[in-house]
Amino acid sequence: MNLIAEDLSPHKIFELFYNKANKRFGQNFLFDEKINQKIISAAGDLTDKVVMEVGPGPGGLTLEILKQPIKKLYVVETDPHWVNVWNQLSPLFNEKLHVRHCDALNFDETSISPDVIISNLPYNISTQLLLKWLEHLEQFEQLILMFQKEVADRLYAKICTKSYGRLSVLCQWKAKVEKLFDLEPGSFFPPPKVKSTVVKLTSHTSDITCDVYKSFANLVGMAFSHRRKTVIKSLKHYSDDIPCVLHKLGYNENTRAEEISVCDFFKLFCILSGQ
Repeated sequence: MNLIAEDLSPHKIFELFYNKANKRFGQNFLFDEKINQKIISAAGDLTDKVVMEVGPGPGGLTLEILKQPIKKLYVVETDPHWVNVWNQLSPLFNEKLHVRHCDALNFDETSISPDVIISNLPYNISTQLLLKWLEHLEQFEQLILMFQKEVADRLYAKICTKSYGRLSVLCQWKAKVEKLFDLEPGSFFPPPKVKSTVVKLTSHTSDITCDVYKSFANLVGMAFSHRRKTVIKSLKHYSDDIPCVLHKLGYNENTRAEEISVCDFFKLFCILSGQ
């Protein structure tokens, strides 16, 4: 089979190599060229950047990334069928495309040091992946990711709303979070049962150690573990000083986690941990 990079499209790759999606891997493919271009354009200038993508599938985003003046693209794929496909196609891209066969949840990003991560994430592991990357977010210039809309809404949710929770606090603490646009189920094959949203995260912290992140994430997780309970009750095993600190920050004994701002959550943590 004689193929050249310029003739490839996600539809052609899908038809030639593997024309089905695997539900076990949460695969919903995006073939629309204009939408994929819109996602890539949100990353800005990718000249000499190292880019990482999780779950390339038939290459909707992959091919658009490879059209940019990047240094390298690493695709992380757990489905052996698509690993085989991209290993066959990689020689067409002048050593810019590199395939890693592994579960993205277990992949060590520091081994490739990506500047940017761009992905239509498998929805069944999207939250876990984001939490994994948040811990080291300052190592990346930006993340441009597609989530199930319900999950994306949690990333930039405001206080005192149903969507505001642990993920909201951790994302907004470590990053500038921008909603880019929504996508209807019909944009994908096979169409998922939910809407999707593309989000951009840009790190605005640089001096937070992994230990501080883990400790803060633990406190926030405990605070939101029982949403109907007050923070005093949720954190009663964390510290005896919760009531006093809450009053210092302007809250009362009936305050619930969803009523505390990102900034005040970190102040609460700093006071309790002596930071």
